[in-house]
Amino acid sequence: MPIASKFDAMKLRTMITEGKTAQQIMDVFDIPKTTLKNHLTKLMTLDEKFYKIEGMDARVASGSVKFSKNGLRLSPTLLANYGFNQGDEFKVSCLEEGKIVLEKKKN
Repeated sequence: MPIASKFDAMKLRTMITEGKTAQQIMDVFDIPKTTLKNHLTKLMTLDEKFYKIEGMDARVASGSVKFSKNGLRLSPTLLANYGFNQGDEFKVSCLEEGKIVLEKKKN
């Protein structure tokens, strides 16, 4: 039996008004896109208001990346879901063990 996700209207409403993308909201709530759609519908019914989340109609990419002999592959869809564009350049750093940070270079 799947674990029931908790609907948090306040947190979801706040994230939407802050302009978070669908991918960012799914990551925070640790839910799939179908559950996000259900939560969004519930929130709109509750508030009697329409909410638009950037990236809801876009393809979702898993945030899971595997380190292989060819290195890491971050899909264009995943990066676009986080607001990056093709051609962006990044600085890679490791601030603490087990975490890699990609920082977009300012042009």
